[in-house]
Amino acid sequence: MDPQKDKRSPWKTAVSGKWRVAGTPDLAEDYLDLSPDPHVMLKVRSRGEVDGSYEFGAQIGELDGRLDPIADGRVRLSFTFEGDDECDPVHGYGEATLVDDNTLNGFMRYHQGDTYRFIWKRISDQANKQTGM
Repeated sequence: MDPQKDKRSPWKTAVSGKWRVAGTPDLAEDYLDLSPDPHVMLKVRSRGEVDGSYEFGAQIGELDGRLDPIADGRVRLSFTFEGDDECDPVHGYGEATLVDDNTLNGFMRYHQGDTYRFIWKRISDQANKQTGM
């Protein structure tokens, strides 16, 4: 199934929503503690295009990307990002693969800088209802 052609794609609901930044294996263990609510918000538009925002550690910013199918049947989110890291402007490229219904694993690569891996976990609909999101 091609998310660019099928507006009813299950990937639209599979990726849209709020994701908790559960891990950043290449950064300091307490890095995520710098943010009170480390998360990524994703919204799938038509043709598999994705808008989003992120806030974790000392970073805050926006992302723009698209969903693409990969050979094993999973979906990959390829994106660019722009924001601030400790008040310094940053931008770059990243990818995330939906490894199961509730997990996106990927990386972010700063332009002319570091690359680090991340793990994003879905925040359940029940949790969203309880917090009023």
